[in-house]
Amino acid sequence: MDRFVDVGHVAETLPDLTAALADPRLRRFGLTGGVSLVGVGALLSLAPTTGAWAFWSNAVAATLVFIGVPLLCLGLAAPDPDPGSLFHLGIDLTETQRRAVAAGSLCVTLTPIVLAIGTPLGLPALVLVVAATSAVFGTVLILTGFVAWTAATLAEPTSHSNN
Repeated sequence: MDRFVDVGHVAETLPDLTAALADPRLRRFGLTGGVSLVGVGALLSLAPTTGAWAFWSNAVAATLVFIGVPLLCLGLAAPDPDPGSLFHLGIDLTETQRRAVAAGSLCVTLTPIVLAIGTPLGLPALVLVVAATSAVFGTVLILTGFVAWTAATLAEPTSHSNN
């Protein structure tokens, strides 16, 4: 039992974040899972409901979207698979850009968790500030990763422009 409490042993058994973010299988999982969650969340938010079910339907729909969008971003940030693959999109971020997208995705994913835990504690103003800050910071990190990749891609000289 004490091997599970030993911090050194637990740290050695954790997967390396760099290796996990560099796995091309993350693209397939992120794209299919993210699109599925966002789609189900969107359909659930469109369902006609009344009374108490309306609140829970909207809460579940929002949570699915708040989890699906960061998962979709992680899928887009994952390494591009082989050119013949269905998931080949031509997006190939650097390790630093992938880390920024992963950190931003974590911040956005924590937003509904903060709301779900903090609201029943009776601190609505503080909970909303923390959740909004987490969502905005996460969104900025995600956009930073993709904007940096886009800027680097646009700045690369192409074979067409040999003027």
